[in-house]
Amino acid sequence: MKCQLCKSEAILRSPRLCETHFIEYFERKIGKFIDKYRLKNKKLLVTISGGKDSVVISYVLSKLKEKYNLSLEYFFIRLGIPYFTEKSEEIAKNVTDKIGYPLTIYDLKEKEGFVIPDIKYKPCSYCGMIRRYILNRYAYENEFDYIVMGHNLDDEVFFIFNNLFGKNIPQIQRTGPLTETIKEKKLIGRIKPLYYLTEEEILLYAKLNNLPYIGCACPNSIESTQKKFKSNTVFTREQKLNLVYSILEIKKYLPEEEIEIKFCEKCGYPTTSNVCKFCRTKEKTQKGELKQKRKR
Repeated sequence: MKCQLCKSEAILRSPRLCETHFIEYFERKIGKFIDKYRLKNKKLLVTISGGKDSVVISYVLSKLKEKYNLSLEYFFIRLGIPYFTEKSEEIAKNVTDKIGYPLTIYDLKEKEGFVIPDIKYKPCSYCGMIRRYILNRYAYENEFDYIVMGHNLDDEVFFIFNNLFGKNIPQIQRTGPLTETIKEKKLIGRIKPLYYLTEEEILLYAKLNNLPYIGCACPNSIESTQKKFKSNTVFTREQKLNLVYSILEIKKYLPEEEIEIKFCEKCGYPTTSNVCKFCRTKEKTQKGELKQKRKR
């Protein structure tokens, strides 16, 4: 199988490219994303978890920094998950050392008084909420334009199907490669530069550039719905792209989601209730109330 651009041996079937042309194609896709969503000259908070997605986008953005005049800060949240957090932090430090950037570390225990293992009931859902809250608050307080997330095409396909199966149309309305920043509501937008790239492509790019990444899953996510979906569902790259393009087109005809945004009585950040879920979680962990519910 030969590269579609030269006669060298191809390393990927779709797109059919050799090593050199694949790396060029991958970085060009990120550059086109920056151009399309007008991210040039922006201040970006790059969340790096140690997984292949965050490692790869951290590396590529560092390569494109000068071309697009990007202001970058790399951010790691120390969640306190035994072994997994330590290994993730080690990789995050190795990556930022490799690209010559400092790493900002946010210690959840030190800053908030609890860690993820303190939450015994549905830790994954709480973990996601906690990370989103911390990233948004830090980005707002430090005047970032956007938060960079590592979500890829396969993640979006799962998100779409999971919410379609659950008839959760409001969540479908929230899918997409970018959400806008609304400073008056203390909401910092999120961008997903890997939105149109598959896990296979991202993994290949990491290997070709000798990038370290954590190879094991978080122990709390071993039985996750997303992991099961990805391991049991087979779509081609073209089918995945067609799906997200179709959903993005359908969204244009859906009514705007109306959500009443309030400000938390305790922390002052956006919420839909009087006290945000983060503050309620923090209070409950301190009281030891977030324990595993009894199985019937």
